[in-house]
Amino acid sequence: MPVEWWVVLATLAGPVVAVQTQKWIERASERGKRRQWIFTSLMANRATRLNDDYVRALNSIDLEFSPKRFGGSADKKVIDAWRALFGELANGPPDDNQDLNLARAWNDRVSDRLVDLLAVMSTALGYTFSAEELRRGIYYPKGRVDLEQSQLAIMHGLSKIIQGKASFPMKITDVPVSAEATTLQATLNEKMISAYHEDGSLKVRIQNAPRNEA
Repeated sequence: MPVEWWVVLATLAGPVVAVQTQKWIERASERGKRRQWIFTSLMANRATRLNDDYVRALNSIDLEFSPKRFGGSADKKVIDAWRALFGELANGPPDDNQDLNLARAWNDRVSDRLVDLLAVMSTALGYTFSAEELRRGIYYPKGRVDLEQSQLAIMHGLSKIIQGKASFPMKITDVPVSAEATTLQATLNEKMISAYHEDGSLKVRIQNAPRNEA
């Protein structure tokens, strides 16, 4: 009889276990796709770090690479590398009025931290990339670089104008004037000059008004 109860229990539990197993597989598959998207977005946009997908991918690391029971060690390395990169990003670049060398040093540190992050993330996902591949294997046309820098310069300039820290530079180089207007202006200037004595006093002429006869 006990054997029969086990058979009944297995018969009843079988479909439930199968459904739960299928759900677990689906969740694992979806998580794998999200992790893959993060890595792909970071790799594809590592030369354009203002890209929306790049920023969204960084902000998704904590959620999708939180250490689990399986692969927890590799995921922890990803989180640690992300923390190091976030620390540099949170400090931000030096102000505009500071030494340009400091800004370059900060950018180099950010690049190094990003390479470290991509290296451990690629390992966690089963890829094999060298640090040199992650650092140098980037194609980004110079025209795109110039365009982004110009857009940033415009945005920073407009921001300063809105904040009242700068103003629009204005310079009048040429005013179109007709020949008639030039002649009239010259005539007016001559009359104004003739209205004054050499010592600067104004010439005055008094005329007697005609008398009305009774």
